[in-house]
Amino acid sequence: MINSEKKKKFSFIKFGIFIILLLLSAVVFVSIFREEAALEEEFLAPVITIKPLFGTLDKTLRITSQVETGRLITVVPRVGGTLTALNVNSGDEVYEGQLIAQVDSAPYELTFAQAQSAYMTAQSTYEMIRELYQSQGVSRQNYENALMAFEVARAQFNLAQLNMDYTRIRAPMSATVLMRHGTQGGLVATGTPLVTLGDLGDLRIKAAIPEIHYRFFAEAWGTMPVRIQAPALGENTFGVNPLSLAPYVSPENRSFLVEYGIPNGNVSGLRPGMFINVIFTLDKRDDIYYLPFSVLTSGNRLWYVTDDNRSQYMELTPEFFNNEFFQIPAEYRDMIFILEGQHFITPGQKLNILSGAPQVTSK
Repeated sequence: MINSEKKKKFSFIKFGIFIILLLLSAVVFVSIFREEAALEEEFLAPVITIKPLFGTLDKTLRITSQVETGRLITVVPRVGGTLTALNVNSGDEVYEGQLIAQVDSAPYELTFAQAQSAYMTAQSTYEMIRELYQSQGVSRQNYENALMAFEVARAQFNLAQLNMDYTRIRAPMSATVLMRHGTQGGLVATGTPLVTLGDLGDLRIKAAIPEIHYRFFAEAWGTMPVRIQAPALGENTFGVNPLSLAPYVSPENRSFLVEYGIPNGNVSGLRPGMFINVIFTLDKRDDIYYLPFSVLTSGNRLWYVTDDNRSQYMELTPEFFNNEFFQIPAEYRDMIFILEGQHFITPGQKLNILSGAPQVTSK
């Protein structure tokens, strides 16, 4: 009787332990299932996608330069002395032949008076000796000496007159005073800069182009689209006219020079010395599909989204491109490419597409 009760009690304990083990197994199974589900959700890689763009793609070259004037002259005195007058300031407009400065002429007037007196005396002497020589009243030697003295006196007179004229400094062309160097009352020597004049109606740019691009310029010179942009004037661009293409490449820096004129540049606010960007359109393709370079990863991998919303990639080496975009074959036009997040995914990975990229356009 006692043994039977013990057996029943033991069986009940075993059953209870079994139930507890069964419950524990169920808890463990549910936990494992939830962890697997959570892990599966963690591997949904977040990405941003983009569809191919359609339109025109320009292959451009950007070079920095500065605005220059076609005619730039620094006015200097041809004689030295005290600068008694400097009649112009920076920004003034001057006309050709206008008196803009004066060097003290008193010393040169004295020299001129002396040279004039010597010249008149030599001339009178020469004319008298010539008459005597023609009547054989003097020797040929005396005649030639008088002639030589006359020519020397005449040359000195002309030089003295020229130096006196040089004390009055005039504008060599109609232009704008870009810079005033001299100071009224100061001593100046021959060649000392007084003012710098520039023709604002003849603004130009020069650019040094790497020799690798010479073919494009040689083939399309005169028709190649070129525009300039001055940061000081905002985002506006200006057209230019081709002037010259250097027929040689400099061996020092392996580049060649091109020069362009800027029509009405001064009216638009351009000034000599301004920093500018010069944009050359080397090549252009219309009605093509293209993508930004940010979609490419190392090894020229182009990642895209498959029909079952997974990641995959292809190898693509761009053949036509500019600094921002590259052309893709037309058969890729309906595909969806990964713009952001492609650096952290693997082939065949399930994707969590956050959003499409904002529309961008080529430049």
